Order: sequence, then structure tokens, then C-alpha cells
Amino acid sequence: MFLKTLRSYLLLVLSIHAYAGVVDTTRLTVMIDCRGCDGTYIQQNITSVDHVRDMDLADVYVLINRSWSASSVLYQIDFQGKRELEGIDNSFNFDLSTVLTSNERRDELVRVVSAGLSSYLLHTGLIKEISVDLPETDLNQTAGIVDDPWNNWVFEISGNYDLRGQELRRQSEMRFGAEVDKLTDEWRVRGDYSYNREQLSIKEDSSNFISVIERIFLGGSVVKSLGNHWSTGLFANYSDNTAQNIKSRYQIGPAVEYSLFDYRDVLTREVVVGYRIGYFQQSYLETTIYDKDIDKIINQNIFLNVRFRKPWGTISSRVNYNTFLNDLERTRLNLDNWVSVRLFQGFNVRFQAEYSIIRDQINLAKGNASLEDVILQQRAIATGYELNLGIGVSYTFGSIYNNILNTRL
Repeated sequence: MFLKTLRSYLLLVLSIHAYAGVVDTTRLTVMIDCRGCDGTYIQQNITSVDHVRDMDLADVYVLINRSWSASSVLYQIDFQGKRELEGIDNSFNFDLSTVLTSNERRDELVRVVSAGLSSYLLHTGLIKEISVDLPETDLNQTAGIVDDPWNNWVFEISGNYDLRGQELRRQSEMRFGAEVDKLTDEWRVRGDYSYNREQLSIKEDSSNFISVIERIFLGGSVVKSLGNHWSTGLFANYSDNTAQNIKSRYQIGPAVEYSLFDYRDVLTREVVVGYRIGYFQQSYLETTIYDKDIDKIINQNIFLNVRFRKPWGTISSRVNYNTFLNDLERTRLNLDNWVSVRLFQGFNVRFQAEYSIIRDQINLAKGNASLEDVILQQRAIATGYELNLGIGVSYTFGSIYNNILNTRL
């Protein structure tokens, strides 16, 4: 009995010793959670690992968060070791120019993710499975100096025209927009212009009904950084909206905001509170229910933005409170919230709720709105609140691997 026990013990010790000296050749399992980018493309082009669809089945969980600025697409990539690689975590940020095509950005993202996985392949003895190409360096180039003929200015123009028609009904929509931005570490200068025109024509017997809604917005802002947590700026804009009885609206005012976390953490966590005060003047297409053709108002706005993007899901919340300083009873409170949570393997749930308490409709036109105006939303009507609720779930099960792409039919 003793000899049998001793033999078992020696076999166990030898097995442990042999295991410690043997390189593990098992393929690495990876889950890529790409929020706002093409995760399928990344999986197709990184073939040295096995891709799985749940973090509990992965050796490495890769979370990619994306955001936009005027000149760049910003990415934060978090690599989290799981199972035998628990505790081996890496995180870094990088950005790509918006001038690049979507395919160029996808290829660059593949290269960066491949480079990030190389350390995990090294831990498993599989570093030969992946190649990383490093850019050639010109030793004569001065580090940190970039020749930019645009001096950080970025311009964008866009346009769109939609037409839908039937025998007795025709609907068209035209949209045009332009943006200009200049970004530095200390300043952000921005200008926006948009024009939207919707037209609906309906023929009935000998009559012809036409509905036209036009919206114009022109705005600009200058924002100055006051460190890693504070910013201040000046905002101005012009707008009109026929559906809201707004002939013209001018607004100008300063703002200040404070970020609980460093601004550099914005891709994964954000808690920002801000305050804006301003003057606006708006004239109306029709005399309002308060017998006004023009209003001059000083208003204030307090807002809170909260957003967390983590492996278990995403939380996003925005609270916005407006009031007129010359009439404190004129207020509007808006709460826009949504939560997406991974409850267990393969099961996700999403909740969304938006609620507004409205007490500032000074733009309502005098007189009764026709049924056509109400149905076609050509005319604003009185309301005390707006509510939107939503819930959704998803559950995925079956094969844990998803390395194969088949697009036939």
C-alpha cells in the first residue's frame, strides 16, 4: 500500500515538473467586444487565435470603445487576461484621422489589436503565430514635429436627397450640412450649419394638399481647456423652425463644465456637470397664445452627463434642466437614460427611458390647430410631458467558436 501511494506521488511530481517545462501549444481563445467598430472584420483578419462569443470562454477579452472628434476617430482598447492568463491586463489609446477611409481604419485597427495580442501569445508560447510590422523610422526626422498645412482645421460638408412616391402621394426630404473644427490640447473652435426641408404632397379628387417643414441651424463655439477637469467656452447660434412657429432665434452665452474624471478617460468613464447662461431672442411666424410676436429671454441651463463603458455593459445618462431667469416658472427638465447589461453567458438586457417635463412652450401659435397640422406635425401643440420607454433582451447560444465566415446567398 505504501509503495503504491509513493509511486502515485512520484508520478504526480514528475507530471507537474514535466508540465512546467513544456510549452503550451493550445490556441489562444479571444473575445473581441467592438463597440462602434467592425468586430467581424477584425476576427476575419486575425486568424492566429480562436474567436469565441462570450468572455467566460475566452483566454483574452478585448474591449474596444470608439468615440469621435472633428479630426480623429478615438479608440481605447482594453486587453483583459482570463482563466490561466488572469491578471495580465493592458490598456492604451490611439486615434486615426477621419480623412482615412473606413477600410483603412479597419486595417489599422487589426494591426493594433494584433500587436496587443502578441504579449498573450508570448505567455502561451505561441508568439510565432502572429507577425507585427513596425513602421520604418527616419532618424533625420525631428520627433514630435508634424508638418500640417491645414493648421489643425478640419472641414466637412454633406448632403442628401430622399424621394418617395405613390400614385396620389409624394414625399421628399432634402438635407445639407457643413462643419468646421479646429482642435488643439488647449482650444476647440467649432462651426455648424444644417438645412432640412421636408415636403409632402397628397392629391385627392381635384384638390392638392402640400405640407412643407423647414429647419435651419447655424452655430459656433470657442472652448478653452482649464486643465484636466475644467473647461469654459462661449456659444452662439441662429435657428428657425416652421413646425415650431419659430421665424428666427438668436442665442449667445458662456458656459463652464467640470469633469469628475480626467478628460483622457472619456472613452470608458465620464461624469461631467456643467452650467450655461445666455440670452436669446426669438420671433414667431404667427402671434403666440401670449399675444407675442417676439420674445427676449435670459435663460440658464444645468446639465449632468454620466457614461460608463465596461466589460459587463454600458450605462449612459443625461440630465438637462432649463429655466428662464426672468420667469422662473418657465422650465424644462429632460432625463435621457439607457443601460445595457450582460447578466450571464450569452444573455444581455437593455433598458431605455427618456422623460421630459415641459413648462416653457412660449412659442405656441394662437388659434386652434387643424387635424392635418396635428397629424403631419406641422404645428407645435401644448403638452406637459413627453415619455419614451423601451426594453430589449438578447440571448445567444450554440457553438462557442466563430472563426468561419460564409456569406453565400
